[in-house]
Amino acid sequence: MTIWTSRAKNSALDGPGRLPSPSLVTRPLLTNIQLLRFFAAAAVLVGHAGDLFMPGNAAWRAIPWSGGVDIFFVISGFVMTYLTHGHFGMSGAPRSFLIRRIIRIVPPYWLFTTLMIATVMLFGEHVRNTSVNATSIPTSYFFIPWPRADGELNPILSQGWTLNYEAFFYVAFAFALFVRRGLLWLAAAFLLMAIAYPWVPASLFVLKFWTNPIILEFLGGVGLGLIFLRGVRLPLWGSVVLAALAVALFVWSEPVAAGAFRRLVHVGVPALMLCVSLALAPEPSTIGPIRRVLVIGGDSSYTLYLSHTFSLNAALIAWQQSRLGMPAVAMSAAVCVAVAAAVVIYRWIERPMTDALHSAAGTARVRGVAAVAP
Repeated sequence: MTIWTSRAKNSALDGPGRLPSPSLVTRPLLTNIQLLRFFAAAAVLVGHAGDLFMPGNAAWRAIPWSGGVDIFFVISGFVMTYLTHGHFGMSGAPRSFLIRRIIRIVPPYWLFTTLMIATVMLFGEHVRNTSVNATSIPTSYFFIPWPRADGELNPILSQGWTLNYEAFFYVAFAFALFVRRGLLWLAAAFLLMAIAYPWVPASLFVLKFWTNPIILEFLGGVGLGLIFLRGVRLPLWGSVVLAALAVALFVWSEPVAAGAFRRLVHVGVPALMLCVSLALAPEPSTIGPIRRVLVIGGDSSYTLYLSHTFSLNAALIAWQQSRLGMPAVAMSAAVCVAVAAAVVIYRWIERPMTDALHSAAGTARVRGVAAVAP
């Protein structure tokens, strides 16, 4: 029995050994990737909910909920490679790529950043570790890592630190699109930057931020995308075994991983293994009701990631005022409210907004996985 199969002639190949270059807007939806996206956003959501509702629960805090971020980075590398395959070296590809990425990530991020600025100004007593000043506003809006009052390189919308990495990756990826072998140049550049990280002085904090070895998780996703496009797939049992090995590696590496590459080894590599296990797993022939609901969650995952702090904190205030106790029940209700709010916001605000911007920019409305890529 083989661990993997390589489909030499399928939708991922266009003749023997030749990879296709279909239009950017016709890539089919990959439901397994949508499930990964929802899982990643839900992990961050549940982790933050535990911090707010059960801050003293050591067992809860031992679970790597923040690893959802690392899964997001791997997915980004995968999706960008999947969407742009066959476009490297083509005229206009970098510009088209950046326009689509800007329309996809900037308006929702600016919307929630603006909402956070208003929240800080009106309800500052309920906001922790975030301040608004003449420096934090422009650096937050334009994805520039900058220290806030507590020294952390986080923007006004705290979870936006990951968007600073995403924006950096998108710009680097756009440059890679100028040449046919752009992914090789991208990989070489990111590897050299990560190697240089320990020697970059803390005073050069912007460069220190962008050379963090966490950027190699994007490369892991790029590699996964290339493997996927080659038609490599795992049988179901292989996916389960690989997922189990990812959990085992996380547990084993916790006491031994150290230094600048600690997060990459302890969380990043297991996150990549989990992504491989699901991305290369068999796609279902039909989508049942449960999977359909999870795919809707994947569609709304970016909105959930940006909006969940507002939903959770509103629920926390209501729970504290009610004096009902039962923090686990209250936390579960808050998580459900956050997911429901994200679905509503995505359906009635984010998607119409991005559709209008695509219309104004003269770009076709994207479909399938492109429509919800982070």
